[in-house]
Amino acid sequence: MARLDRAEYFLLCALALVLPILEMPKNLILFLLLLLTVIRIVGRDITWRWPDRVETSLLFILAVCILSTAINWPLVNGLKGLKDTLSQVLVFWLIYRAGYSDKKNYGLAALVAVGVVFGLGWGIVNVLQFGQGQLQFHSAGIVSQSAIYLGVAFIMTLAVAWGDVAMVITRRIRVLWWLGTVVMVIGLFLMGSRGPIAAVLITGFVLAIMAGKRHLWLVLTGLVGVALALAVALPDRFSQHRALEKTWQTIATVALVAADQERYDNWRIAIRRIAQGDSLVLGIGPRNFAAIDQAKMHFDPPLTINPGRLNHAHNMFLNKLVEEGILGLAALLFFFWLVLVKLARDRRDNRWQHWLWMAGIGALAVPVIAGFFATPWYQEHALLAMVVLAMYLGSERQVARRLSV
Repeated sequence: MARLDRAEYFLLCALALVLPILEMPKNLILFLLLLLTVIRIVGRDITWRWPDRVETSLLFILAVCILSTAINWPLVNGLKGLKDTLSQVLVFWLIYRAGYSDKKNYGLAALVAVGVVFGLGWGIVNVLQFGQGQLQFHSAGIVSQSAIYLGVAFIMTLAVAWGDVAMVITRRIRVLWWLGTVVMVIGLFLMGSRGPIAAVLITGFVLAIMAGKRHLWLVLTGLVGVALALAVALPDRFSQHRALEKTWQTIATVALVAADQERYDNWRIAIRRIAQGDSLVLGIGPRNFAAIDQAKMHFDPPLTINPGRLNHAHNMFLNKLVEEGILGLAALLFFFWLVLVKLARDRRDNRWQHWLWMAGIGALAVPVIAGFFATPWYQEHALLAMVVLAMYLGSERQVARRLSV
């Protein structure tokens, strides 16, 4: 059992490192984690018990995804939606069930940060040397998805650098964490994706308000100021100026820019598809938004979006409702509610200064705020969020073990 535990933790650490940068190793690690779980189940190496509320919410999410996939098969993207959900549930459950110690959680966080910094360097090389149009991670989706991933990692890194860490961290190590926050916030502004930037700013300053610490306000303001100044001053090699240009164009012309018009059209399509009422319970299938035939819908004014641009609803809640119906949206919201309840209780009990609490806020808030205007809850950024949330929620199990000894 001890060997399997070590192997499982090693694989999770490897996943944390490669998640934003290497596609094939990521998929191999996820397969090995699933295989290891099956081996443990067959070998009765797992203690069975009635699932708690968090585990029940995971089962609810997975069950709805399986049913929606089966009922709507075949799907445009095949089993991609089911694979996303299974990966999220599996990784979350492994970390949550293990209830890792502070040292092991810290190790996972450190590898997440290393993977992000390395990924940013790789992305810069791709832009400067190989002509990639925008700064993004090699294997964390398009720029908006990469920026959400970076935003979650930034809040987590800031939490470790500033918050209470229940283990000895030397001054030099803490300086490295602060350097990581600097690199990440600069990378975020160089990516130039408006939704994730807004989500990170809102989350960061809400944390500063909660902390009530003047120096945290100063640090955040300084980080944002330096990153914004660099993004504006540097040549537009990363297309980072587009965020300011789109914002200014919208204000000056009182009209939607092309990207916002595409977003608005996707919202209209999603709402019209929901209104048809034939897939309210289980939706049209996970990752199957592209199957919508907009030619059969009437819109006034007409849509401007190209049918080939139907990837998702550009709103995570609308997208969930379209693809997995009322049950899918209810399952996701139930999980989010459980996380919010735990965050609120820890805030009330004055446990909020621990880095895992702050990281948990970021893992939930950044994808959700950005998700109102951008990418749904899937792929690498959602998987990273589940890793961080599992560490946070699973840490209570570690406390319970200590109290029972």
